[in-house]
Amino acid sequence: MPTSASAITDGTPDTTNKYPFVGLLAFRDADNNYVHRCSGTLLSPTIVLTASHCTDGMSIVHAYFSYQVPDDFRTNPTGVVGTPFTHPDYNPLTINNDVGVVELAAPGVVLGTYPQLPEQGFLSDLKAAHEIQDDTFVNVGYGLLNGSPPPVLVNNEDRWYSTSPFGGLTQNNLHLQSNPNATGQGGTCFGDSGGPHFWKDSLVLVSVTSWGDAICRSLDMSQRTDLGSVLDWLEDEFGVTPPA
Repeated sequence: MPTSASAITDGTPDTTNKYPFVGLLAFRDADNNYVHRCSGTLLSPTIVLTASHCTDGMSIVHAYFSYQVPDDFRTNPTGVVGTPFTHPDYNPLTINNDVGVVELAAPGVVLGTYPQLPEQGFLSDLKAAHEIQDDTFVNVGYGLLNGSPPPVLVNNEDRWYSTSPFGGLTQNNLHLQSNPNATGQGGTCFGDSGGPHFWKDSLVLVSVTSWGDAICRSLDMSQRTDLGSVLDWLEDEFGVTPPA
């Protein structure tokens, strides 16, 4: 059975703040009770892209964009307050359209450059040109899992990143290989969904972590962002578009 994913496996701590636009999102319900956390990526000073299964049913978000998040963030929320939005066509059974947004009340981080959305069909075009099979993708998120199956969560308040090779492409998902023993690289795992996947060394955000297998050694299925259903929603509701 697929499980929510995305704590980084076999990665590198982001001590140099290479990915300052990736943050930890602490979700709370209507009674202000902490429920779960995810990762998310600023597309502008106040618009954070994450996963719909993170935002679904939630009411309040506190966002943190430092490399190290206070370890009491669950009980003492101090992050930038935000409002969660779930894609209107998100299907929790098929996990299609698993993209959500958090709109912050104040800028998360003010930067000169933010990650970019891909053009519609970007990944399909790479596949048609026989270019994607040799590509790698950078995963970023909060949390670290190490060890042989089942992996163990050893740190979940710091931002880490890793790389994964291409595994496959479906109508809804980008599949990345996540077994470091087989690939010599890293991946993602359960505990922190919604984190970004960047194409090669660029800031083109081609997918967000959605789900994977329970032992984080086979499936890393991320939600494609180059789909019309995703791009149209982000443009119509939040004014975010791929670069011209």
